[in-house]
Amino acid sequence: MKRTKAMFYNLLLMTAVSLVMRFVSLGFNVYVTGRIGAGGIGLYSLIMSVGGFAITFATSGINLASTRMTAEAIGKGNETDIRHIMLRCIIYSLCFGCVAMILLYSFSGPVSRYLLCDERCVMPLRLLSFALPFISLSSALSGYFTAVRRVYKSSLVQLGEQIVTIAVTVRLLAVLLPKGAAYACAALIGGTVISECAAFFISYLMYKYDLKRHIEKGRPVEKNLAKKLLSISLPIAFSAYVRSALVSVEHMLIPAGLRKFGASNDNALVSYGTLQGMVMPIVLFPMAIMSAFAGLLVPEIAQSLAAGENKRVDSIVERVFQTALSFSIGVSGIMICFSGELGRMIYNSLDAGVFIRIMAPLIPVMYLDHVVDGMLKGMGEQIYSMRVNIFDASLSVVLVYLLVPIWGVYGYVVVIFIMEVINASLSVVRLFKRCNAGVKIIKWLIKPLFCIVFSTVIVKLIINTRIFMGVKTKAVGIIGIIMTALIYFLLLLMTRAITGKDIKWLKSAIK
Repeated sequence: MKRTKAMFYNLLLMTAVSLVMRFVSLGFNVYVTGRIGAGGIGLYSLIMSVGGFAITFATSGINLASTRMTAEAIGKGNETDIRHIMLRCIIYSLCFGCVAMILLYSFSGPVSRYLLCDERCVMPLRLLSFALPFISLSSALSGYFTAVRRVYKSSLVQLGEQIVTIAVTVRLLAVLLPKGAAYACAALIGGTVISECAAFFISYLMYKYDLKRHIEKGRPVEKNLAKKLLSISLPIAFSAYVRSALVSVEHMLIPAGLRKFGASNDNALVSYGTLQGMVMPIVLFPMAIMSAFAGLLVPEIAQSLAAGENKRVDSIVERVFQTALSFSIGVSGIMICFSGELGRMIYNSLDAGVFIRIMAPLIPVMYLDHVVDGMLKGMGEQIYSMRVNIFDASLSVVLVYLLVPIWGVYGYVVVIFIMEVINASLSVVRLFKRCNAGVKIIKWLIKPLFCIVFSTVIVKLIINTRIFMGVKTKAVGIIGIIMTALIYFLLLLMTRAITGKDIKWLKSAIK
């Protein structure tokens, strides 16, 4: 019960912080879009397609390795090992982070000219390279805080980091934006570099203070910790390199494919920026809650398995499936129903609303895949997950190359749908092979679908009455979303998609 309470408190904290960060990030994204336009967002997304690979190389699986090794040490009662585990993780992070920095800085010119086909990417990429060692080190420390169930420390650091990023970026944009899109992107990345440096130093000080809780003198240290670290991180790292490289290629092919479809270079970046930089943040915004689940599932399941608590793992799997599907189906229905209002409220864009409606049906698949991936990593199935992700990325590259020149941006949408369904299906099948959790289709899927359809129909009928005539579109959208969410939750209770047993479990954890 003690660990259940700890998990619940951490979940509440991570959810609250994640939601605050997503709100702030979304508001900042709206601000940046208004300043640099969809074309500038498209250029920034293109830069980060390479930047994402550099970050993947810099971190090289260290977050999962530090989380799993620390959680397993706690589960086995070998807390003496934690200091030695983290020392090796920090050295590992420093090595990979510095190598990544040197490589990105050295090859930013050729990459921009021959792969991205845009010289404006050189300066932002070189600037990004200086953040890589700090990103890698922070990733290792974040894994430690997750494993010891003190996520409030890393969460507060992340929140502070975001505030610094916004403050610095706003100031840099005021100075650099008049010089062009390349300088605007440099301003965005400059804010990231400064905030990542600050976040690492604060995290390290908190880690050094927190580490005093896990020192037990006189106990023998487990042998081959470095070998164990490499056995966890390197397979993930190599797989992540392949997948990240494929994803980078995919995102480079999208603007090229749009140009083949008939769009000019600027229009191609606008279309790419609208979908990737404006719509996807809206679609993924509510996943802050699911991210809190996924982040805690890795150490929770790893520690439970290390202690031989298989039934507890089965219970966690069932509760996560129920929660993830009930939540994501509700979010999907609300976004389908109020997509136009969301597009106008947030970006004042009809195109954004259209793409939100198109992408919304995929939300349950995307959210469920996210939490299932977290559970598989906790079970030690990270290699399988990466194989699935590599297959996903490989097929995505092929489909983008074939479909985007024919169907334009809608071809990319089709690719996203196909690959998300395949990825989630393979992960779910693997998860249920590893545990004995029961499958409850009616409770997890049928009842939430009925509830959200009924909720949206009722609310649409209400807001289309004379009562709301003359009310501004934004106000109608906000009121409609809140009403739908409340009615949906009540219907979940009435249909017993959420039962008294579930509520009792939550209450017991709170107490």
